[in-house]
Amino acid sequence: MGCEMVGLRTRLLAGLALALIPAASLMAQDSAPAAPPTDEITNEIIVEGYTEKEVRNFLWRALIDTGNVLAKRKDPVCIGIDNAPGNLATPLRARIEANLDSLDIPRGEPGCTVNAVIVFDKDAHGFVNWLAKQDAGIVYASLYLPERKRLIKPVRPAYNWHFLKAGQQQRLLGPGQSLTQQGASGGRGFQAAEFDPGGRILADTFPAETGKTFSVVDYDAIDGITIEQLGDYLTMQMLVELHPGTGSSVPADSILRLFTETGSNPEAPPEMSALDRTILSEIYGGRGNYRVGAVRTSIASAAINRLEDEGALRAEP
Repeated sequence: MGCEMVGLRTRLLAGLALALIPAASLMAQDSAPAAPPTDEITNEIIVEGYTEKEVRNFLWRALIDTGNVLAKRKDPVCIGIDNAPGNLATPLRARIEANLDSLDIPRGEPGCTVNAVIVFDKDAHGFVNWLAKQDAGIVYASLYLPERKRLIKPVRPAYNWHFLKAGQQQRLLGPGQSLTQQGASGGRGFQAAEFDPGGRILADTFPAETGKTFSVVDYDAIDGITIEQLGDYLTMQMLVELHPGTGSSVPADSILRLFTETGSNPEAPPEMSALDRTILSEIYGGRGNYRVGAVRTSIASAAINRLEDEGALRAEP
């Protein structure tokens, strides 16, 4: 059994490593957060049972920023699902692709190079920690060490992380002071980008670029959840870089509540909420400013307007 597990993990690692090499051709198969702002929000509105302030707190705690801008994908999404039987992988892929189509997010053609890796494992915690010891932890290259530890040290039912490209930011920002010296969120020291004081505003008009995403899901945790729930959850995770374990700040109707810290959540919603879809549409729609504060504000405003149009808002008592 031990040899069988080593063999499986060697095969999965090979696939993950190939996904990190730009020239590789991995074929798609069927197979501590920043504190919320302290400024008071007056005239609060209930958003599906939550106030506008609570929605803003959720966005502040959940969304990860890199050098004060958010990351998004530029390349078409190419999904690779490994270590899953066809009766799971095929409908799961179909659900994710339907989500991408509904959001007008391009997806890769057959034979594309995988940039959205999904792996199922009987011991997800053991697997992600084993990965950290392989090839100097190459799959975590975009996470600085404390961030990596916060991700993989706790036992979780699912692990999600992004591999970011810094090329566009580097070209725009030019020489000067490093991002960490300028106080980038959490000191994301993997960024080699540097800039002078005149380059910062220009950089805000461009997002950081997500090159690859990785999701490792524990088999035991998916018992009792639907393909729609799992597909929507993984769609969110592959499109937006989110802090793990956002906990009580996540609205009750968000698909990000699919898992608790110990397993699946029997009270999770059946699909993405209006707020979930608004987050994705605001980030992936045509924007002129990707500064994290501006994006959070626009998401909150768009969610309120959408829910108001649908008659889902009620005044605070």
